[in-house]
Amino acid sequence: MTALLRSFDLLGYLRVSLLAAVLGLLVAPSAQALPLYASREGKTCVTCHYDPNGGGMRNDFGFLYGKNRHGLDTEAKWAKVTIDPRLNDWVAIGADTRILYIASHIQGGRTLALSTFFPMQGQLNLALTPHDYLTVVVSHGIRTDKVAGEDYVARELYGLIHGLPHDLYAQIGRFRVPFGLRQDDHTSYIRTTGYLPYNSQQDDVGIEIGAAGSSYTGQLSFTNGEGTILSGERAQTLAGKATIVRPRILGGVSGFHQYNENLGIKQDRWAAFASTTWQKVTLLGEYGGGTQRAFGTTTNLWAAFAELDYRLARGINLRGKFDYLDPAKGVGGDRYRRWLVETDLVPVPFTEVKLSYRNHDERPTPEFQEYLVQFFFPF
Repeated sequence: MTALLRSFDLLGYLRVSLLAAVLGLLVAPSAQALPLYASREGKTCVTCHYDPNGGGMRNDFGFLYGKNRHGLDTEAKWAKVTIDPRLNDWVAIGADTRILYIASHIQGGRTLALSTFFPMQGQLNLALTPHDYLTVVVSHGIRTDKVAGEDYVARELYGLIHGLPHDLYAQIGRFRVPFGLRQDDHTSYIRTTGYLPYNSQQDDVGIEIGAAGSSYTGQLSFTNGEGTILSGERAQTLAGKATIVRPRILGGVSGFHQYNENLGIKQDRWAAFASTTWQKVTLLGEYGGGTQRAFGTTTNLWAAFAELDYRLARGINLRGKFDYLDPAKGVGGDRYRRWLVETDLVPVPFTEVKLSYRNHDERPTPEFQEYLVQFFFPF
């Protein structure tokens, strides 16, 4: 009887741990730029977004691309949809709403360990363009449900000086640092804190300079990182990325360096990514490595993902993906693996539905599966 009670206690603990881990990964996603679309269309992220790093508020072209259900030509069926996010020549608005249903169970379990709806995103966006060389972007999100004590509100606020010679720009304010592929799937191991020394879903404060052309981008940022005025930590975080886009192929490299002066912790990350499209098939992936030097010890880690997409028809995309993470190379029993299959459906403009099955093998915890339905209303 004692052994049986202990088994029930263990199962309850695993369920609570699974709930915290899953929901912790799902807090506060942003309106993401998809490398998939950039690869398919042979364009850079700034083609559709104000932010040169992609994601966040969409510009006029990005709005039309979404209205056309991720196509460059207008569908006759939706030609009468003439809504315009521009209030006038210098003010544009936008909104992103995302709701998730997620269920999961531990391998071998007979009942669901988790079944819940989650308000992932509710965000209002505003872009002010007083003249051809300046855009001020303001975004503010809803206060999401608290997970593991986190109470985060997405808020991007930056001025973007653009239209300079040689496609140069400067971005000053709160924004996402330019490192790696800014995936829609922010639970991919290479985008989580298991690999990154920061939360990729939260913005940082600082300055970014670069060049963003129609077939290339180069970016370098200097930000606070973990430092704030109250903490006394000095800004010592650098990130950079270079991307080249050609018909049917996209590739790039990125790097990240952070030094926490108060704790004496040094973080370095690097990554290389590429994608290619042939007719209806797109293959993309990213490989990243890094080191953490803290308290006299050095930890090496690496992460990667590979993804295959097939565009069955306009508004219907099929996906298979594999994620891998080794948070401490040379230490056994802590490797993470995840397989998933997904379907993206866009039945009508500004309405997206994602159906997803994910299998997690994250040692030393038990293997578990997730079933997700995500509703996304980008405008």
